[in-house]
Amino acid sequence: MTDTLRFDRPPVREVTLALMLEPLSKLQTLDLAPLRVEWRSEYPILQEATPQAPWRAADRDGVEFVRSGLAWPMGLCTFSTASGDKSVRFQQDRFMITWSFGEESPEYPGFATLKNELLSRFAEYCKLAAESAKSVPVVRRVDVQYVNLIQELSAQDAMAGILTGWSSPAQFPFRNPDYSGFRIHYHESELNPNVNVLIGVDSAGGESPEGEFTSSSTLTLEAEGQVDADSDYVEMLEASHGVLTSAFLEVTSDSMRKNWGEVK
Repeated sequence: MTDTLRFDRPPVREVTLALMLEPLSKLQTLDLAPLRVEWRSEYPILQEATPQAPWRAADRDGVEFVRSGLAWPMGLCTFSTASGDKSVRFQQDRFMITWSFGEESPEYPGFATLKNELLSRFAEYCKLAAESAKSVPVVRRVDVQYVNLIQELSAQDAMAGILTGWSSPAQFPFRNPDYSGFRIHYHESELNPNVNVLIGVDSAGGESPEGEFTSSSTLTLEAEGQVDADSDYVEMLEASHGVLTSAFLEVTSDSMRKNWGEVK
């Protein structure tokens, strides 16, 4: 998950890196039309949808109605690859990229590659936004999310292992549930007081190639790093990823990482 934590068979199935911005109220979809031309070869599919709710609680307090004659709010624009394994999404208050990895998708290339792709695309977005809205996007928060697939380990056994620190073979003490999951949230991580962390485990059952039901789980790790006026958002993005890496090491066992081919 970092340059110092590598696996031959990483469990990563999806990664989202997001930059949460001061709202650019004057920015409109047509202002960013040149991106359609510049990104067409890699992201040929374009979709527009209603914008997501503001990320800041203070901006969600009131309900506004768009009256006749007022500017139409910019929607959520999504540029996707033909295979659907990678997408770039943005609106007036956020810019994010999501990558999906699996048996039929490209292998996880590492955080550095994903970060560079995010920053490169964001630089193009900033250039057009500055020219059109006459305002440079200001990053106020960075979000990092990793979704990992834990094969052949049910969510309830993964929960038992995490809660006991993998001190013994993970085994749920009750009968197998149809679904199980849990969440652990830290408002301030131990490594960085400006980063909060969410750890989640959920059931992820499915069928094997032989048609048999398999018991597996997903391990989701999320970090939100606050960016103040004196902070560098790139450094906070890297710091948030470092916090998640530490959390990943805490909630996975030595045997799990060995099965994934940890490179030491």
